[in-house]
Amino acid sequence: MQIGNAVINDESDVKGMYEFFGSHALVSDETTAVIMKYCDFTPNATTQSNICNEAAGEAEKDTNSIDIYNIYAPLCKNTSLTDKPKKTSGLDLDPCGDYYVYAYLNRPDVQEALHANVTKNIPYDWQPCSNVLKKWLDSPSTVIPLLKEFMANGIRVWIFSGDIDGRIPVTSTKNSIKTMKLHTKVAWHPWFLGGEVGGYTQVYEGNMTFATVRGAGHQVPSYQPARALSLIMHFLAGTELPNSSKT
Repeated sequence: MQIGNAVINDESDVKGMYEFFGSHALVSDETTAVIMKYCDFTPNATTQSNICNEAAGEAEKDTNSIDIYNIYAPLCKNTSLTDKPKKTSGLDLDPCGDYYVYAYLNRPDVQEALHANVTKNIPYDWQPCSNVLKKWLDSPSTVIPLLKEFMANGIRVWIFSGDIDGRIPVTSTKNSIKTMKLHTKVAWHPWFLGGEVGGYTQVYEGNMTFATVRGAGHQVPSYQPARALSLIMHFLAGTELPNSSKT
């Protein structure tokens, strides 16, 4: 199985997000230090101290004006729609793309073609995220036990992460993998596509591979389609990512 920018362990995912903010100069070192010291990231924590809440508020204020899903991406300046789809190269991401998809998937003819909302009784629009669901009861704080079970039964697990995603950043995923206490099979090294570094990867004993995708945000194929395709092709072929620019 292959998972992209994976939410796999709440405690390390959230902590790693703030570490990423600090390491990428999005929030101050002082704010990061306070969050690391005074915030409780354990899944059983129901309340936080005032000093933690204040620091987290500072971090939120500092990152509100950027796209947290790609910290270097431009923001959408015009959400108006056109009668016909805008032409795109497929390589340059349109920062307003989410609005087009939202409008498209809420068209009655599209929903009819997809056999979606056939009862016409769903009281909300199609949404890209699950916040609209108020009774989400099957969201465990970690899926690491499941990953271990898969690996123990011979199922290959590849986790990849866009390296400029601030929502579930590389720091989060690396921290989550560390909790699994896996032994390294192939040390951290760059992988290549078209003579350029496509990202970095590390292979662990027990059927686990972690790979970053250089220049990609949270939705990796949207930002780096060629590198995302390379990941999928090598995964399906059961081959390692190329470790030479000449490959």
